Amino acid sequence: MKRLALGVAALLCLSSAAFAASPIRIATEGAYPPFNFTQPDGKVAGLEVELANALCERMARPCTVEAQDWDGIIPGLLAKKYDAIMATMNITPEREKTIGFSAPYMVVPAYFVAPVKSAIDGSPDSLRGKSVGAQTSTTHYRYVEKHFGGSVSLKTYDTASNLLADLKAGRIDAAITTGATASDWVKGDAAKSLRLVGQPVVDPAVFGPGIGVGLRKEDTELKQAFDTAIRSVVADGTLVRIAARYVDFSITP
Repeated sequence: MKRLALGVAALLCLSSAAFAASPIRIATEGAYPPFNFTQPDGKVAGLEVELANALCERMARPCTVEAQDWDGIIPGLLAKKYDAIMATMNITPEREKTIGFSAPYMVVPAYFVAPVKSAIDGSPDSLRGKSVGAQTSTTHYRYVEKHFGGSVSLKTYDTASNLLADLKAGRIDAAITTGATASDWVKGDAAKSLRLVGQPVVDPAVFGPGIGVGLRKEDTELKQAFDTAIRSVVADGTLVRIAARYVDFSITP
């Protein structure tokens, strides 16, 4: 019995060590600057990639970050292609029916973007009868559905870059996206043809408490590890320092 007890204890120690050392595979979209984007060499980078590495360091775990198309990012998690999602994904009741989340690691407001010469100001009246673009399966899309219903023509896009391309080409009248992405579009527009319109878009019922790490519901130990690491990077200012390299507003949850 003593040998059996020692054997079980050894196996538990090995299991714990394996958890501590095994790499965490993290998926990001790789097409949503400045939060995540793909560099010319094919590697992903951005605020969330840098933050992912900081969180893994706090957890004393190696990690890899890979690109995954948005439409397949939750199915890929459930199929165990990777262990976590860090892709500017808001924590919402609808998504929580399928996956779990860490505590929020950032909060990012949304904005409407329209051509400089447009009369659109973000109000329902100014958008009535207009075509509005949003990335598919996002909270931005659901916000327009909820607040504007059939009063606008809602067009969906697979990536933020395709959404921007149609906005600049005049194929839609306005777009809605995260504040940081919207600001990036305006600052990066050499023709100075775009502007932010209206006030930051906020609706807790749609956008939830913030953006969290997407996880399989059964991975409770991994959730606890992420939650602890997130509290740590918020408390010591690491999150603020990382964010300052990418955005000019607070994302602290």
